[in-house]
Amino acid sequence: MNRLPIKVNYGIMATIELARNDRSIPLQAKTIAARQGIPSRFIEQILQGLKQAGIVRSLRGAQGGYTLAKDPNKITLAELVNSMNGKDPALFHTNGSTGRNEARGASNAILSAIWAQVQEAEQAVLRVISLESLVEQHHKLESQRSLMYHI
Repeated sequence: MNRLPIKVNYGIMATIELARNDRSIPLQAKTIAARQGIPSRFIEQILQGLKQAGIVRSLRGAQGGYTLAKDPNKITLAELVNSMNGKDPALFHTNGSTGRNEARGASNAILSAIWAQVQEAEQAVLRVISLESLVEQHHKLESQRSLMYHI
């Protein structure tokens, strides 16, 4: 079950493409979109969100494009997902001081606490997965596919 918005998936795909590329050579948005099958109408918006989050840098000009702002092993999947998803801490944690849980009743308070635990567990998993590990998985899948074509 994929609970992530398509924008988040595209953002992850775009950063994988940037991580696969030589970091000294910027990639143009249209190149990233073509290589990863991301619709061109979304790519600039996605890359701008990643730039605002400090994950990518942009360079202007004819030789311009996008590069990663830091090493792929320093970028976690949590950072990518949260930057693209607009993580609102109120969605992930119950705040008893607001009185929201008391107003909803005991059942809703219990469910809110459970969903907060689920969200925290999800974040814990995402924090240990680096962009570099996603690139390694991508390389493995590509090599398996190329082996399948040669059989």
